[in-house]
Amino acid sequence: MKGITLIGMPGSGKSAIGKRVAPRLGFKFIDLDELILQTQGIYHHDYMMQKGEPALVELENNLTLGLNLEDTIFSPGGSIIYSKNAMDKLKKETLLVYLSVSLEQVKKHLGDKINRNGIIGLAAKGIEGLYKERTPLYEKFADIIIDCIGSNLEEKVEQVHQILKKQFNAFSQH
Repeated sequence: MKGITLIGMPGSGKSAIGKRVAPRLGFKFIDLDELILQTQGIYHHDYMMQKGEPALVELENNLTLGLNLEDTIFSPGGSIIYSKNAMDKLKKETLLVYLSVSLEQVKKHLGDKINRNGIIGLAAKGIEGLYKERTPLYEKFADIIIDCIGSNLEEKVEQVHQILKKQFNAFSQH
């Protein structure tokens, strides 16, 4: 069965939600940041600091291209939308679900760790600039947009679970 990819800003809850929703749907869960740690032996932020932003984008792209995403919820970094090949694969093999949150939620969630989070483009554009740049891209690629503005984590998990359960029940009946 087709997989699910959660896209959205850093701090939108992709990993936390994916980890909780995957077992409820009987899916596996893959977090790209954890995969980078497993394959490279260092955190994605440290990889970016050592090798640069373009190298991290390339690594994210290559790791994504190598994944089997069937029956999987995939949580890539928010910058995956900059990787054309990865996005082509994700669009073809998964349902792209955009977790829409406010800029204030992103800032609140990331807090003082924002500069230690390995966010592509942050140094050049700031979080506000990235939010303005990425939001239309997430909306463009998304098959489903889930408005998580103002929701706490448990509310987001329940909301995403219910929407995906309905989506996959409808999908499996065709």
